[in-house]
Amino acid sequence: MAEGLQERYQQAGQEPPQVLYVDRDCCRRDGGTCAAAALFPAWPQLTVRLDIWHFMRRLAAGVCSESHPLYPDFMRRLSCCIFEWDPEDLSRLNLAKQGEQSGRRNVMTIKEMARHCRHRTRGVQETERLLDETVEVFLGATDSMNIQLLDRCRMENIWNTQRQHVDCIQDPPGVQLYTRTGQLTKGGVALPVYRCTRGSTSLESFHLHLNRFIPGTAASGSFFQMYLLEGLTTWNEDWAQAAAGGAMTGKKCYSGQEQHTLNQLSQQFFGLTLVESYTKPLEYTGELIGISYLYSQTGRTPQDFPEDPEEPDGSEELSVEEEEEDLVLKEVGDEGFHEFLLDVLHPSQQPPQLPPQQQPQPPPRPTLQQSQRPPPRQTLQPVSPQQQPPPVPSSQLTTASSSTAQKVDGCQREEHPCPCPLLPAGPSCG
Repeated sequence: MAEGLQERYQQAGQEPPQVLYVDRDCCRRDGGTCAAAALFPAWPQLTVRLDIWHFMRRLAAGVCSESHPLYPDFMRRLSCCIFEWDPEDLSRLNLAKQGEQSGRRNVMTIKEMARHCRHRTRGVQETERLLDETVEVFLGATDSMNIQLLDRCRMENIWNTQRQHVDCIQDPPGVQLYTRTGQLTKGGVALPVYRCTRGSTSLESFHLHLNRFIPGTAASGSFFQMYLLEGLTTWNEDWAQAAAGGAMTGKKCYSGQEQHTLNQLSQQFFGLTLVESYTKPLEYTGELIGISYLYSQTGRTPQDFPEDPEEPDGSEELSVEEEEEDLVLKEVGDEGFHEFLLDVLHPSQQPPQLPPQQQPQPPPRPTLQQSQRPPPRQTLQPVSPQQQPPPVPSSQLTTASSSTAQKVDGCQREEHPCPCPLLPAGPSCG
């Protein structure tokens, strides 16, 4: 990938970059060439610097908890130890704020200072001195519940290790790290608008957009490459238009082939060029990107897309009759008899058909004679209250019940001792 990047600069005829910001491998203790610079041997003048945000995150690892009330003050103090505002830009902004006619207090905000003022690093000695003081002050800092912000042992080890990288975070001399993108007038004072190119902030922002290029959480290699190239084309087109200072025209088309065809037709019929910012695509140099670069390291090759998407891939479409048969299979197959349906078999697999006169006839169903038929079922008729028998007296019911209870299954039983309504009281049962 590094070789392809160097070849791209060489073929485009562009000057190589002067500064490379990394999050690790920024220097070596013996003073030799670091690992990041060794990747670009064609650029010997390349200066490698450690990203300041990553340097501050290394120092923040000594914090006991990021939810500590003093954590924002500690990080703000670290930034002040590293950066200082340009005094000329700061005085110009202060003059513009004083010239504004507004009822509220004209106080410079951090957003305005970052937009109209440049800041720079303080130097190795000054930065190291201020960081020493800051770490020493916050080592004993506690909140209202007497909870310390920094772990003393861990923070001392971290600062002793990161002290050697203070030189790696300084701005390289003679390199312009700010680009002027516009101008505003406040309080009668012209204020320039700057865009900072220091550090890996733009790269981290691109990582966020790169995550949005790929929809969902899973995709095949070919589709992942397609989404990636589409997102990169959109990104490059938007940033190229912003870098050229062109206003938004309202026309959004990222297809180079469609833009080329539109220009040809407009020149042929109207003699006009509708897409002024269109540039013809360059010849492919063989540089690998994305999934192609990843597969080249593992020996795999991504699946090629067909040249004609409308070309059939060998699978024939089902006719209306076949779709109806499939519907019947789905409806009847649930009963478990789909393997016995002979209508859907191939003609060679169908059983031989017999002539109508030779086809076996089913045997006749036997019929019962009139004498063999069972008698009709008798239905019970409701009895009216007048036809019901009179109730039996209780004395007769007790006598009859007691006499009946004397013998059960041919065995002689004695009288039951309990006051049962069916058995008279007597000695206990044997």
